[in-house]
Order: sequence, then C-alpha cells, then structure tokens
Amino acid sequence: MAAKNIKIFIASAGEVKAEREKAILMLNHLSKSHRHLQLEPMEWEYDIVPGSQPGSETIQHSINPKLQESDLLVFIFYSRIGQYTRQEFELATAENKKFFAFFKSGFSPVDEEEIEEYRELIKFKSSLNSTVLHQHYDDVDDFDRLLYRSLNLYLAENYPVTELVQLPAEVLTLVRLLGEKEERIKELERLLPTANENNEVKQLTAEITAIRTQLTQSEELRQQQAADKAALEQQLGSQKENNQLKAQALEAVEKGDYAAAENLLKESAKHSAADTAATYYELAKLKKIQLQYQPAFEFYELADKIDQNNAGYLHAAGSMAWELGYSDKAIMYFEKSLPLAIEEYGERHSAIATLYSNLGLAYVSNGWYDKAIEQLEKALDINCEVYGERHPAIAITYINLGATYLHKHKYDKAIYFYMLALEICKEFYSVRHPLIANIYNNLGEAHRQNGEIDTAINYLVSALDIGKEFLGEQHPDIANRYANLGTAYIAKEDYHTAISYYNQSLAINKSLFEEVNPEIAKLYNNLGEANRGIYEIDKAIDYYQKAIDIGEKLHRESHPDIGIRYNNLGLAYTSKGEYDVAISYYEKALTIQKKFHIEQNPDIAIVYSNLGVAYHCKMRYDIAISYFEAALPIFEAFLPPTHVSIVKTKTNLQITIEAKAKQG
Repeated sequence: MAAKNIKIFIASAGEVKAEREKAILMLNHLSKSHRHLQLEPMEWEYDIVPGSQPGSETIQHSINPKLQESDLLVFIFYSRIGQYTRQEFELATAENKKFFAFFKSGFSPVDEEEIEEYRELIKFKSSLNSTVLHQHYDDVDDFDRLLYRSLNLYLAENYPVTELVQLPAEVLTLVRLLGEKEERIKELERLLPTANENNEVKQLTAEITAIRTQLTQSEELRQQQAADKAALEQQLGSQKENNQLKAQALEAVEKGDYAAAENLLKESAKHSAADTAATYYELAKLKKIQLQYQPAFEFYELADKIDQNNAGYLHAAGSMAWELGYSDKAIMYFEKSLPLAIEEYGERHSAIATLYSNLGLAYVSNGWYDKAIEQLEKALDINCEVYGERHPAIAITYINLGATYLHKHKYDKAIYFYMLALEICKEFYSVRHPLIANIYNNLGEAHRQNGEIDTAINYLVSALDIGKEFLGEQHPDIANRYANLGTAYIAKEDYHTAISYYNQSLAINKSLFEEVNPEIAKLYNNLGEANRGIYEIDKAIDYYQKAIDIGEKLHRESHPDIGIRYNNLGLAYTSKGEYDVAISYYEKALTIQKKFHIEQNPDIAIVYSNLGVAYHCKMRYDIAISYFEAALPIFEAFLPPTHVSIVKTKTNLQITIEAKAKQG
C-alpha cells in the first residue's frame, strides 16, 4: 500500500528561519522512521509564489487554501505575531486543525515598536493557556528536541503502523464466540442441503445477532470499525480513477450500503484478475466492518493465497486470526510476514517492531510466554531507537511485557514493567487519563495475585475512580473494575464487600448485555465464591450452576472456564460435607483442564490440591497425599515460595501424613 500523505504547514516569521529549516530536516528524518507515512512540509515562501494562484488577491489568499488542506500545523514565534500569522492561526482554529505552537525565549525589546509588538505576542500567548498546549524553547537544538517529541507522539498515536488492536478482554471473548458460531453454521451448511431450515442453524443465527448487538456497545470496537472503514475508503479511493466498479463500491461504502459494495467488489474480482488479491483484501475489510469475522478471515486468507509475498495481507490475516483466537494461524501469518516486512522496511523500523510485538502477543495466546518475551524485547529495542526511551510506544511495550509476566505468575516482574509504563505515561498525560487508569487496574491485579491485597485495592480504586470520570458508570470497563475489586476483597476475606462490588458489576453488565454473556457467567461464578465464603453454600451452588449453564450455552463444549466452575462446585460440596459429590465435580474439572492445559499448570494443581482435601476428609490418606504431592511441585514452579497456595498445600500434606501415621 502507498504511504499516507500527511501535509504539515509551517507558519512563522523570517526571524526564526533556522527553526523552520530544522523542522524540514526533522520531517525528513521522521519519514524514515514512519515509512507508512509521507510527511510533506508546506512553507509559503516555497509552495506559494506570486502568480501561482490565479484569481487570488494577495499571497495570503493563496496561502489560506494550502493551510486548509494541511493535516497539521506548526507555529513558531519569537518577538512578534504578525498580521498574517495571526490570520493563519485564526483560520486553523476555525478549521479545528491540530497544531503545535512554539515560543522562543530570550527576546528583549529595545524600542517602543518592538515593545508594542512583543506585548501583542504576550497577550496572544496568554489567550492560549486554557485551550492550546504551547511550548517554550531556548535555542534551535531545544526546539529540535521538543518538535521531535511532539511530532513523534502525534504520529504514533494518530497514524500507527497496523497493530493488533487491544480490545478489552470481554469484547475479545465475544468476537471469538461469534467466530465459533459462524464457523459452526458454515460446517452445518456443508453437511446439510437445507441448513437454513435446521433448528440449530436458526438458534445459532439468533445467538450471532445477539452477540453483534452486544459488541456494538463497545466504544473500542466502534473505533476499530471506523478505522477499518477509513482504510477501506482510502484503498478504494486510490483505484477509483482506473476502476469504475471500485469507484461505485467506494460510493456504496460511504453511504453504508455494504451489500451493494460487496456485489460490486465481487464483480470487480471477476473482471480484473490482476488486482483480485487487493479486491479480496477489500472484501475482508468490508466483512469485518459488518462484524462478520469468519467471512472476513476467509477473504484475508484468499488474498494471501493469490499474493503470497505481500506482507500487508499476511499481517492482516494474522491479526484477524488472533482476534478470532486462532493463535497457531496468527503465529504462522506473522512469522511469514516478518522477513517480507524486513526486506521492505529494513530491520530497524517501527513497522518491524510492530510485527515483533504482534508475534509476541500471539505467542502469549498460545501460552508460549518465554518466546513472547523474546519478541517483545526485540520490539522494545527497536522502538527505543526509533522513539527514544521515554515515549508512549515504549510504555505500551512495557504493558505487554507486564501482562506476559503476569501470565507466567512472575508478579514482581509484571509489577516492574507496569511501573515503568506508568512513569512514562505520567510524563505525557494527565495523571487522570484512561491509559493511566488501565495501568492502575493492571497493577492492582498483579499485586492481588502476589498476595499484596491492600496495595491492590488502592490501585483498583484509583482505576475505578478515573475510569468513571471518562467512561461514566454504565460501561464494560467500569463493570470489570468493580469485579476486580470484588475479587480483591475475597482475597481479603471481606466477603460482604466483595458481594457488593460483584452486584454493582452485574447490574452494569445486565444493562448492557444479554443474560447469556461470558462476563455475566464470570460474575455468577464470583458471587458463588463470595457466598461460599460466608457459608451460604446453597446460594453459592446456585450461582456456580448458573455460571456453568451459561458457559455451556456459549461454548457448546468443554471450556477452561467451565472446568474452573466445576472445581468451585466441588469446593461447595466439600463445605457441605458431601465429599463423593465434591470428588465427582473435581474429576470433571480435571478432565477439562487437562484437555486445555499441559500438566504443569496452576489450574490443574488447584484441582489436585482440592482432591487431596476431599480424600483427607474421607480419611483416604494415601490418595490425599498423592494429590498433594502432585500439586506442590506445580505450584512451586509457578509461584513465589511464600504464596498462600504453596503454604496451604505444604500444611495439608504434613497434616495428612501425620493423620496417616496415627491411623496406623
């Protein structure tokens, strides 16, 4: 794909000519590190000359259209503002343009005229305090540093290299459920000649409609749709002069008539074999905009099969595979894309860092955490070179590293990387910013899992407080943070407070989603845990069963979440003294967990430990000891030595050994 053209208007008086020249050099430098962009500086003295704009009364009348078509403006001031620069600023403000204003320090007026001009500049600058972020600099080198930092941040945030969109976990879960159900319908259509009349197909279709309705509640997903639509319009627009069908498809997309656009693109694929791969890529985007993920993925795969040396198609297929939960396919596409992208961009480029990062995230999905860390560290190394060590792009990589170490149960390392991210973000953003709230939430989860409950609660409260400020009360992220606080209070054994937070989360989720929703199932499970903590065992069992029922409706087969809930049912029946029933649920949980995890997994160790407790209560001490001994080395491989799971398992093992000795 061609690089996106970004026009940057540089407005200043001749007295800061050196800064203007430095800005031009800076844009050339940035173009090399943002090669998906073409940064085009616009200077009136070079781009506008007398007579070049027929019909314009003055040079300024010729300049204004250039300013209006610019994407970004850089204003540089020293001793005065000037009539024309003021006009340009007012026009930029009226047009809602993004601009940076730089003021050079150190001017000392020497006569009345300079004093008056400088007074006007000061007055103008004071008017910006509440509306425009402006910066002061001392010399050309200082200006160079500030401009680089400002532009780099702006470009990275507004024109990122295509990267895996970090959709919230609850949204990603729904996307993957939607893909599962679309795939099942496709399978039934292959098997049944009249699949549309099949009851299962009708049920699946209704479930798909419900999930899509729930997905539209996500602001992050709506942003993704808008970005995909803009990318599709840009690609179709680049072909409309030479392809009438593509021109018509563009008009249909702009109107939201996606069915017409699809027909036109399919017709184009028949008539223009040379760009069939590009057309399939466009059809994939079109399907993705409509939340038709499985068909979108199939079109991405078709584009790759036709043009197997296109890094962009490979990357898009990998990203779509990752969103659908096809981690093996995502890894395959990212790994194939990497050498092609290196050939296109070079080894030390932000696009390559993005690929390393995405490959790392795909490895995380597959549970290959050490390989993920290796890729994320490669991304970090390149991004530090491209952006400098103190940049939001670096913070995002630190967040991904923190999340990966959290998956590895290396809590101190996770906290370390989250803190590095927090320090950087506080330099660039207000302390009350959504990204900072997300980091607080991550730190809360890491401290909770590390057993530092009061510290966790402090972070989680801060995340909730800031989140409400930006998102309001009725938002999935807020529901998630209430739930996280509930889980922290369970760890504190303050079950009544936990129930209060879980119920607040449940109320929000029920106002946003259908009852058959993974987040609602998770909350029922958590309410079961809290009620078990206050010995409301029958109520706990009821909640666990609700969670299992929803899970089975969602997945139509065994799933790790269902395994966890069977384990929790086992705990509830253990509390009731019904040990045989408890053991039957533990065994169901173990069967499911072993299907999805390797043997060395903490979720499996938890079930082993609980089976040990149940058999101890039945005075079957030999069996109990074998389960405790199976659990302990798994816990020790993943958790710090002082972790409560290790301490409890060691204690239970010793108690059981002593009980066996007394039994004789």
